Amino acid sequence: MSGHFILSNISAAERDEALSNGATWSALQHGNIGWTPASRALLSKALNGQAIPSREGLPPHRYLDFAQAGNPDKEKTARFLRTTTASWVSHNRLLRPTGAGLGLKQLAKKAQDAWALNKLNDALVEQFLDPQGARVTIEIYHLGGREMT
Repeated sequence: MSGHFILSNISAAERDEALSNGATWSALQHGNIGWTPASRALLSKALNGQAIPSREGLPPHRYLDFAQAGNPDKEKTARFLRTTTASWVSHNRLLRPTGAGLGLKQLAKKAQDAWALNKLNDALVEQFLDPQGARVTIEIYHLGGREMT
């Protein structure tokens, strides 16, 4: 599995705010890989846009998922994504590396256009509202500055 975006680190408060606005927090992925020199190096290469062989050696991470399915208040979630000024929605934190092997999910056309114009909130909400995708997923590797476990 992969996300539409990567956020290397999120605080517990930022995660909790997202959860209270319609996000879900996934189970741990790649727990069997662990945080090793090799998995850290692979993540570093991927975050820097360098090609990696595949996602298989990435360290443990979770997903913050904003999906329409099962969401009791889609409008509240869309409003949050459109208007949040949370620091995780910044050019320095929310990433979409383009190196081969990382395999991020393709963005919907409107989300891709917004991303290209550096309109991060618009990219998030357009991906969430896209009738075909109906979700935006963000890979997260650190919670509160600590490696995800």
